Amino acid sequence: MRIFIIGCQYTGLTAAKFWKRRGHFVTVTTTRESRVAELSGIADKVIVMRGSDVETMQSVLPEQDAILMSVAGGMIEKDGKVVLDADAYTDTYLGTAKNLVVALENAPSVKYIIFPSSTSAYGDGFGKEIVLEDDKTNPASIFQSVYVETENVLLSAETDTRKVCILRTGNIYGIGRELKTQAKAMSGKTVPLDGEAGAMIVHRDDVVCAADFALENSLSGIFNLVNDVTASKSEFFANICEQENFEKITWSPFGKGVKNVSNAKIKAAGFNFADADATREKEDLIKSMEPSLQAENRQRSAAALRAKAWTPNNL
Repeated sequence: MRIFIIGCQYTGLTAAKFWKRRGHFVTVTTTRESRVAELSGIADKVIVMRGSDVETMQSVLPEQDAILMSVAGGMIEKDGKVVLDADAYTDTYLGTAKNLVVALENAPSVKYIIFPSSTSAYGDGFGKEIVLEDDKTNPASIFQSVYVETENVLLSAETDTRKVCILRTGNIYGIGRELKTQAKAMSGKTVPLDGEAGAMIVHRDDVVCAADFALENSLSGIFNLVNDVTASKSEFFANICEQENFEKITWSPFGKGVKNVSNAKIKAAGFNFADADATREKEDLIKSMEPSLQAENRQRSAAALRAKAWTPNNL
Protein backbone atom coordinates (compact mmCIF):
# COMPACT_ATOMS: atom_id res chain seq x y z
CA MET A 1 0.00 0.00 0.00
CA ARG A 2 1.15 3.57 -0.72
CA ILE A 3 0.72 5.66 2.43
CA PHE A 4 1.07 9.44 2.61
CA ILE A 5 1.80 10.87 6.08
CA ILE A 6 1.14 14.60 6.35
CA GLY A 7 3.19 15.73 9.33
CA CYS A 8 6.05 13.56 10.55
CA GLN A 9 6.67 14.61 14.13
CA TYR A 10 6.04 12.40 17.17
CA THR A 11 3.19 10.11 16.13
CA GLY A 12 3.68 10.52 12.38
CA LEU A 13 7.36 9.60 12.63
CA THR A 14 6.56 6.40 14.51
CA ALA A 15 3.81 5.56 12.01
CA ALA A 16 6.28 5.99 9.14
CA LYS A 17 8.73 3.58 10.74
CA PHE A 18 5.97 1.08 11.50
CA TRP A 19 4.43 1.04 8.02
CA LYS A 20 7.85 0.96 6.36
CA ARG A 21 8.66 -2.17 8.37
CA ARG A 22 5.40 -3.66 7.21
CA GLY A 23 6.50 -3.29 3.62
CA HIS A 24 4.36 -0.32 2.60
CA PHE A 25 5.65 2.50 0.40
CA VAL A 26 5.70 5.49 2.73
CA THR A 27 5.79 9.15 1.72
CA VAL A 28 6.15 11.78 4.46
CA THR A 29 6.08 15.54 4.62
CA THR A 30 8.07 18.06 6.60
CA THR A 31 8.06 21.83 6.61
CA ARG A 32 11.82 21.98 7.17
CA GLU A 33 14.49 21.23 4.58
CA SER A 34 16.86 20.40 7.46
CA ARG A 35 14.88 17.25 8.26
CA VAL A 36 15.07 15.69 4.79
CA ALA A 37 18.24 13.70 5.51
CA GLU A 38 16.81 12.32 8.76
CA LEU A 39 13.47 11.33 7.24
CA SER A 40 15.06 9.86 4.09
CA GLY A 41 16.42 7.08 6.27
CA ILE A 42 12.91 6.28 7.49
CA ALA A 43 10.54 6.83 4.57
CA ASP A 44 10.66 5.97 0.88
CA LYS A 45 10.00 9.56 -0.14
CA VAL A 46 10.24 12.91 1.66
CA ILE A 47 8.44 16.05 0.50
CA VAL A 48 9.06 19.51 1.90
CA MET A 49 5.70 21.27 1.98
CA ARG A 50 3.09 22.99 4.11
CA GLY A 51 -0.55 22.05 4.29
CA SER A 52 -1.35 25.25 2.43
CA ASP A 53 0.64 24.07 -0.60
CA VAL A 54 -2.32 22.92 -2.70
CA GLU A 55 -0.33 22.38 -5.91
CA THR A 56 2.12 19.98 -4.24
CA MET A 57 -0.76 18.21 -2.51
CA GLN A 58 -2.51 17.78 -5.86
CA SER A 59 0.63 16.34 -7.43
CA VAL A 60 1.25 13.83 -4.62
CA LEU A 61 -2.23 12.50 -3.82
CA PRO A 62 -2.91 10.65 -7.11
CA GLU A 63 0.03 8.37 -6.22
CA GLN A 64 -1.42 7.37 -2.82
CA ASP A 65 -3.78 4.75 -1.42
CA ALA A 66 -4.05 6.02 2.15
CA ILE A 67 -3.43 9.25 4.07
CA LEU A 68 -2.56 9.83 7.71
CA MET A 69 -3.02 13.49 8.59
CA SER A 70 -0.90 13.82 11.73
CA VAL A 71 -0.15 17.52 11.67
CA ALA A 72 0.88 19.49 14.73
CA GLY A 73 1.64 23.14 15.03
CA GLY A 74 0.28 26.57 15.73
CA MET A 75 3.23 27.68 17.82
CA ILE A 76 4.78 31.08 17.06
CA GLU A 77 7.33 33.32 18.76
CA LYS A 78 5.86 36.46 20.28
CA ASP A 79 7.66 38.93 22.50
CA GLY A 80 10.49 36.48 22.92
CA LYS A 81 8.18 33.65 23.99
CA VAL A 82 6.79 30.64 22.11
CA VAL A 83 3.00 30.77 22.28
CA LEU A 84 0.05 28.95 20.73
CA ASP A 85 -1.46 31.18 18.05
CA ALA A 86 -5.10 30.71 17.07
CA ASP A 87 -4.63 31.66 13.42
CA ALA A 88 -1.57 29.45 12.96
CA TYR A 89 -3.34 26.60 14.76
CA THR A 90 -6.41 26.94 12.53
CA ASP A 91 -4.30 26.99 9.38
CA THR A 92 -2.29 23.94 10.46
CA TYR A 93 -5.34 21.76 11.05
CA LEU A 94 -8.35 23.17 9.24
CA GLY A 95 -6.34 24.71 6.38
CA THR A 96 -4.55 21.46 5.67
CA ALA A 97 -7.81 19.49 5.78
CA LYS A 98 -9.53 21.84 3.33
CA ASN A 99 -6.64 21.69 0.86
CA LEU A 100 -6.50 17.92 1.21
CA VAL A 101 -10.17 17.61 0.29
CA VAL A 102 -9.67 19.86 -2.75
CA ALA A 103 -6.75 17.73 -3.90
CA LEU A 104 -8.79 14.54 -3.47
CA GLU A 105 -10.99 15.55 -6.40
CA ASN A 106 -8.30 14.25 -8.75
CA ALA A 107 -7.07 11.39 -6.57
CA PRO A 108 -9.50 8.46 -6.92
CA SER A 109 -6.79 6.04 -5.79
CA VAL A 110 -7.02 7.32 -2.20
CA LYS A 111 -9.24 4.88 -0.32
CA TYR A 112 -8.48 5.75 3.30
CA ILE A 113 -8.02 8.92 5.35
CA ILE A 114 -7.11 8.76 9.03
CA PHE A 115 -6.96 11.77 11.34
CA PRO A 116 -5.78 11.58 14.97
CA SER A 117 -8.01 14.29 16.43
CA SER A 118 -8.52 15.04 20.12
CA THR A 119 -10.99 14.31 22.90
CA SER A 120 -10.85 18.04 23.64
CA ALA A 121 -13.34 18.36 20.77
CA TYR A 122 -16.00 17.38 23.33
CA GLY A 123 -15.35 20.50 25.41
CA ASP A 124 -17.00 19.78 28.76
CA GLY A 125 -19.11 16.99 27.27
CA PHE A 126 -22.19 18.77 28.65
CA GLY A 127 -21.27 17.36 32.05
CA LYS A 128 -21.87 13.71 31.17
CA GLU A 129 -20.03 11.15 33.28
CA ILE A 130 -18.94 9.13 30.24
CA VAL A 131 -19.01 10.60 26.74
CA LEU A 132 -19.61 8.46 23.66
CA GLU A 133 -18.72 9.14 20.03
CA ASP A 134 -22.33 9.88 19.12
CA ASP A 135 -22.64 12.56 21.79
CA LYS A 136 -22.73 16.15 20.63
CA THR A 137 -19.48 18.12 20.88
CA ASN A 138 -19.37 21.27 23.00
CA PRO A 139 -16.09 23.07 22.23
CA ALA A 140 -15.43 26.01 24.55
CA SER A 141 -12.41 27.51 22.80
CA ILE A 142 -11.27 28.21 19.26
CA PHE A 143 -8.65 25.49 19.62
CA GLN A 144 -11.29 22.89 20.51
CA SER A 145 -13.53 24.14 17.71
CA VAL A 146 -10.70 23.66 15.19
CA TYR A 147 -10.70 19.93 15.88
CA VAL A 148 -14.45 19.66 15.30
CA GLU A 149 -14.31 21.70 12.08
CA THR A 150 -11.32 19.72 10.79
CA GLU A 151 -13.11 16.45 11.49
CA ASN A 152 -16.21 17.64 9.62
CA VAL A 153 -14.20 18.74 6.58
CA LEU A 154 -12.46 15.37 6.36
CA LEU A 155 -15.65 13.38 6.97
CA SER A 156 -17.23 15.23 4.05
CA ALA A 157 -14.66 13.52 1.79
CA GLU A 158 -15.99 10.04 2.53
CA THR A 159 -17.55 8.25 -0.44
CA ASP A 160 -18.67 4.75 -1.31
CA THR A 161 -15.05 3.94 -2.18
CA ARG A 162 -13.21 6.08 0.37
CA LYS A 163 -13.26 5.62 4.15
CA VAL A 164 -12.54 8.41 6.62
CA CYS A 165 -11.64 7.48 10.19
CA ILE A 166 -11.34 10.00 13.02
CA LEU A 167 -9.42 8.86 16.11
CA ARG A 168 -10.20 11.19 19.02
CA THR A 169 -7.06 10.68 21.06
CA GLY A 170 -6.40 11.60 24.64
CA ASN A 171 -3.13 13.06 25.90
CA ILE A 172 -0.44 11.14 24.00
CA TYR A 173 2.51 9.83 25.98
CA GLY A 174 5.41 7.46 25.31
CA ILE A 175 9.16 7.51 24.88
CA GLY A 176 10.31 11.12 25.02
CA ARG A 177 6.95 12.23 26.41
CA GLU A 178 6.76 10.05 29.52
CA LEU A 179 3.97 10.75 31.99
CA LYS A 180 6.56 11.23 34.74
CA THR A 181 8.23 13.90 32.62
CA GLN A 182 4.87 15.61 32.08
CA ALA A 183 4.16 15.48 35.83
CA LYS A 184 7.57 16.94 36.65
CA ALA A 185 7.01 19.82 34.23
CA MET A 186 3.74 20.68 36.00
CA SER A 187 4.85 20.06 39.59
CA GLY A 188 4.86 23.09 41.85
CA LYS A 189 2.95 25.11 39.25
CA THR A 190 -0.57 26.28 38.60
CA VAL A 191 -1.85 24.56 35.48
CA PRO A 192 -4.79 26.05 33.50
CA LEU A 193 -6.57 22.71 33.11
CA ASP A 194 -9.51 21.04 34.82
CA GLY A 195 -8.05 18.59 37.33
CA GLU A 196 -11.45 16.95 37.78
CA ALA A 197 -11.59 16.02 34.08
CA GLY A 198 -10.55 12.52 33.15
CA ALA A 199 -6.85 11.77 32.65
CA MET A 200 -7.75 10.46 29.16
CA ILE A 201 -4.35 9.23 28.03
CA VAL A 202 -3.04 6.93 25.30
CA HIS A 203 0.39 5.58 24.38
CA ARG A 204 1.84 6.92 21.13
CA ASP A 205 2.31 3.39 19.83
CA ASP A 206 -1.33 2.54 20.53
CA VAL A 207 -2.27 5.53 18.34
CA VAL A 208 -0.09 4.16 15.52
CA CYS A 209 -1.48 0.66 15.92
CA ALA A 210 -5.03 2.02 15.96
CA ALA A 211 -4.35 3.85 12.69
CA ASP A 212 -3.04 0.64 11.20
CA PHE A 213 -6.06 -1.24 12.58
CA ALA A 214 -8.34 1.31 10.93
CA LEU A 215 -6.61 0.70 7.59
CA GLU A 216 -6.68 -3.07 7.87
CA ASN A 217 -10.35 -3.13 8.85
CA SER A 218 -11.64 -0.23 6.72
CA LEU A 219 -12.99 1.64 9.74
CA SER A 220 -14.96 4.80 9.13
CA GLY A 221 -16.50 7.39 11.42
CA ILE A 222 -15.38 8.58 14.84
CA PHE A 223 -13.64 6.48 17.50
CA ASN A 224 -12.46 7.56 20.93
CA LEU A 225 -8.88 6.46 21.52
CA VAL A 226 -7.96 6.49 25.21
CA ASN A 227 -6.72 3.63 27.36
CA ASP A 228 -8.48 2.13 30.38
CA VAL A 229 -7.27 4.64 32.98
CA THR A 230 -10.40 6.30 34.43
CA ALA A 231 -8.86 8.45 37.19
CA SER A 232 -9.15 12.22 37.00
CA LYS A 233 -6.16 14.31 35.94
CA SER A 234 -5.59 15.49 39.50
CA GLU A 235 -5.74 11.95 40.92
CA PHE A 236 -3.56 10.42 38.23
CA PHE A 237 -0.79 13.00 38.30
CA ALA A 238 -0.95 13.37 42.10
CA ASN A 239 -0.10 9.69 42.34
CA ILE A 240 2.94 10.17 40.08
CA CYS A 241 4.05 13.24 42.05
CA GLU A 242 3.80 11.32 45.30
CA GLN A 243 5.78 8.38 43.93
CA GLU A 244 8.50 10.62 42.47
CA ASN A 245 8.52 13.10 45.38
CA PHE A 246 7.51 15.97 43.10
CA GLU A 247 5.77 19.09 44.36
CA LYS A 248 1.99 19.11 44.09
CA ILE A 249 0.24 20.41 40.98
CA THR A 250 -2.38 23.15 41.35
CA TRP A 251 -5.21 22.93 38.84
CA SER A 252 -6.92 26.19 37.90
CA PRO A 253 -9.13 25.66 34.86
CA PHE A 254 -10.50 28.32 32.56
CA GLY A 255 -13.43 25.97 32.01
CA LYS A 256 -14.66 22.46 32.65
CA GLY A 257 -13.24 19.47 30.77
CA VAL A 258 -14.71 16.09 29.89
CA LYS A 259 -15.18 13.84 32.92
CA ASN A 260 -14.35 10.77 30.86
CA VAL A 261 -14.85 9.23 27.43
CA SER A 262 -15.61 5.64 26.51
CA ASN A 263 -13.24 3.47 24.46
CA ALA A 264 -15.83 0.71 24.08
CA LYS A 265 -16.52 1.37 20.41
CA ILE A 266 -13.00 0.75 19.11
CA LYS A 267 -12.66 -2.25 21.43
CA ALA A 268 -15.91 -3.67 20.04
CA ALA A 269 -14.39 -3.31 16.56
CA GLY A 270 -11.59 -5.64 17.72
CA PHE A 271 -8.79 -3.28 18.75
CA ASN A 272 -6.70 -4.14 21.80
CA PHE A 273 -4.58 -1.57 23.64
CA ALA A 274 -0.95 -2.59 24.15
CA ASP A 275 -0.70 -0.24 27.15
CA ALA A 276 -4.20 -0.31 28.57
CA ASP A 277 -3.16 0.65 32.11
CA ALA A 278 -0.36 3.17 31.35
CA THR A 279 2.45 1.03 32.77
CA ARG A 280 4.62 0.85 29.64
CA GLU A 281 5.40 4.50 28.97
CA LYS A 282 9.13 3.88 28.56
CA GLU A 283 8.69 0.95 26.17
CA ASP A 284 8.95 0.99 22.40
CA LEU A 285 5.83 -1.09 21.81
CA ILE A 286 6.34 -0.97 18.05
CA LYS A 287 9.83 -2.45 18.34
CA SER A 288 8.49 -5.29 20.48
CA MET A 289 6.30 -6.25 17.51
CA GLU A 290 9.34 -6.61 15.24
CA PRO A 291 9.41 -10.45 15.17
CA SER A 292 5.74 -10.66 14.16
CA LEU A 293 6.24 -7.92 11.54
CA GLN A 294 9.17 -9.82 10.03
CA ALA A 295 7.10 -12.99 9.88
CA GLU A 296 4.25 -11.06 8.28
CA ASN A 297 6.59 -9.59 5.65
CA ARG A 298 7.92 -13.05 4.83
CA GLN A 299 4.35 -14.28 4.37
CA ARG A 300 3.58 -11.32 2.09
CA SER A 301 6.73 -11.92 0.05
CA ALA A 302 5.90 -15.60 -0.33
CA ALA A 303 2.34 -14.74 -1.39
CA ALA A 304 3.65 -12.21 -3.93
CA LEU A 305 6.01 -14.80 -5.40
CA ARG A 306 3.21 -17.33 -5.67
CA ALA A 307 1.00 -14.76 -7.39
CA LYS A 308 3.81 -13.85 -9.78
CA ALA A 309 4.39 -17.48 -10.65
CA TRP A 310 0.69 -18.18 -11.25
CA THR A 311 -0.57 -18.45 -14.85
CA PRO A 312 -3.85 -19.67 -16.33
CA ASN A 313 -2.04 -22.92 -17.13
CA ASN A 314 -1.96 -23.64 -13.41
CA LEU A 315 -5.68 -24.38 -13.57
